[in-house]
Amino acid sequence: MIARALACLLALLAMFAASVDARAHAYLVQSQPSDGDLLRQAPTQIELLFNEAVDPVLATHVDPQGAVSRLQTSASKASRIDVALPAGLAQGTHLVSWRVTSEDGHGVSGSVSFSIGRASGGGTAAEEPTLLMSRLSAPIVLTRFLLLASLALGVGGAWFHGWMAPPGAGRAWVCGMLAVAAAAAVLTIGLQGVAAHGLGLDALRDRAMWRTGWRPPHGWGVQAALLAIALAGASLMATRRWAKGLSLAALAAAAIGVAYTGHSRLWSPQWLAGPSIVLHVAAMAAWAGALSPLRTTLSGQDSKAVLQRFSLFALPAYGLVLATGAALAAIQILAPRPLLTTAWGVALCVKLGLVSLVTALAAINRARLTRPVLSGDPSALRRLRVSIRIEAALALGVLATAAIWTIAPPPTAIGLASERTFQIHIHGVEAMASVSIRPARVGPVRMKIEPKSSDLAPLRVKEIDVAFTPRVDGVAPLRFSARMTSPDVWEVEGVTLPSPGLWSLRVNLLIDDFERVGLDAVLSLKP
Repeated sequence: MIARALACLLALLAMFAASVDARAHAYLVQSQPSDGDLLRQAPTQIELLFNEAVDPVLATHVDPQGAVSRLQTSASKASRIDVALPAGLAQGTHLVSWRVTSEDGHGVSGSVSFSIGRASGGGTAAEEPTLLMSRLSAPIVLTRFLLLASLALGVGGAWFHGWMAPPGAGRAWVCGMLAVAAAAAVLTIGLQGVAAHGLGLDALRDRAMWRTGWRPPHGWGVQAALLAIALAGASLMATRRWAKGLSLAALAAAAIGVAYTGHSRLWSPQWLAGPSIVLHVAAMAAWAGALSPLRTTLSGQDSKAVLQRFSLFALPAYGLVLATGAALAAIQILAPRPLLTTAWGVALCVKLGLVSLVTALAAINRARLTRPVLSGDPSALRRLRVSIRIEAALALGVLATAAIWTIAPPPTAIGLASERTFQIHIHGVEAMASVSIRPARVGPVRMKIEPKSSDLAPLRVKEIDVAFTPRVDGVAPLRFSARMTSPDVWEVEGVTLPSPGLWSLRVNLLIDDFERVGLDAVLSLKP
């Protein structure tokens, strides 16, 4: 009897579970117009068909300009709801958000978008700043300047010491610059990691930030810079024969380090940009680093011989700086973005102005002062020493403008305004995601998601879904599922963002059957 009673009880429980499942939440079966439809004429209403009878709560309309209005719905307790649309709907993409209650009393919401005549987007978007300012901008630029300046003065000074100066001349100055370069190179590791995580300077105490900053390609650049510093230091203690080879190797390593820690390594065409940046930095370091030791050496006994050797070297070295700099600038000047509309272009113009002053000063030094100094004219020597000091100050100004480029993307990286890309790093406690949305405007967009762990390592997930919600009351989200297109890269297709303004973005990462992580961000969409 007891067994038969238990069997009956289990059967009743199974029937109850089945009935509960049968009375699950209502869901939208179809709509007319359908989600994503492109219509020639404006509809007067939108029909929503559900799997069961529902009771409408509210419906909201968002037009292509982002204006929000409430809509009238048909009678309740039916599986089909007719939502009346305003008359004279404008061309573009419209969003209708709805909320109903199902027969079990639970609320269900969703959104349907459709376009009239054309999809929204494609117009001229408002210009965005091309100087990427943040709370880390100042320390990043300052550290970059210290690295560029101290590398040029230290490694270039070691080259001058090994090839031109008398033994021991200016060694203390060069050692000091190499020490500053080493400190700046190490500091860039932490700043790179903190910037990648979107945190502040207080996060430098976290070792995870330093591990992130040490990763390639930035880590390779720092390693090359530290190698250059070590080679330059070794050249100061070596014999003249070894010092020449070590100092040349230091110049090459410094140039490679600067190239890998900057954005120019990604410029196209690579066959021109890669060699140009390496030669440009090496020649610049050799020329600028020689100025201060040269000025000091001019008061010594071997000043005439040193000046004569430097005079023979300066013209081809400075010519190489100008030629490679012109090649690098031409890559960006021919970009689709007008040069002076970007912070990069403005900094380039400032740099070209400083270079023009340096070139004029160097020409005066060579044409009017070098020969009298070699002839023993003391007044010419005094004027040359002052001129070299001004030339060195202008060289530091050139390096300062180059440091600003750390937070100023070049025109080819920005591209046309209509094709800009949102690059968002959404951070959570357990995970994060790098999200790109292109173009950064209203209308159809392409979305790519790269899930990562908290230390920026690739994160394997089982599923990803996203939801876009306008930041207005009563509007339900647009939901999409992502698909994996390559290892650790997911893409979302069929996304149309219909109206400008603020939108909330929710990225849900299903890591395994028991862990789901939600990441939130806010987008500001332009027309």
